[in-house]
Amino acid sequence: MSNLTSFDNQSINDADAIYLVNVVQVNEGLQDRAIAILKDTVEYVSENYPAFRWSRLLKSVDGKTVINQAQWSSRSAFEKLFSDEDFLSRYSQLKETGTWEYHLYKVDEYIQLKASAGEPV
Repeated sequence: MSNLTSFDNQSINDADAIYLVNVVQVNEGLQDRAIAILKDTVEYVSENYPAFRWSRLLKSVDGKTVINQAQWSSRSAFEKLFSDEDFLSRYSQLKETGTWEYHLYKVDEYIQLKASAGEPV
């Protein structure tokens, strides 16, 4: 992936944020197609939903899954997606690539690198 850019992955207070984790179990050879569908879908969302903050599209190294990890400032705004015909026409194309399920999360704990852990052994 050549368009990796850094972004503010904590763009809103985590006490208020909703995190989407959408895992797609892709059929053999369709990982890149799933990424393309999700990219198109997320770009549409980013242009039309102010409560959307960011998304990361992840490809497993074994070629079997794709993950869309995203941050939203509002659960109700996220849920409006499923009454948006333009969104649904894009998102439903994932059926061509495999099966998926998503869940919404809130941050419960932070665990950071301890200073001594970053030192060479």
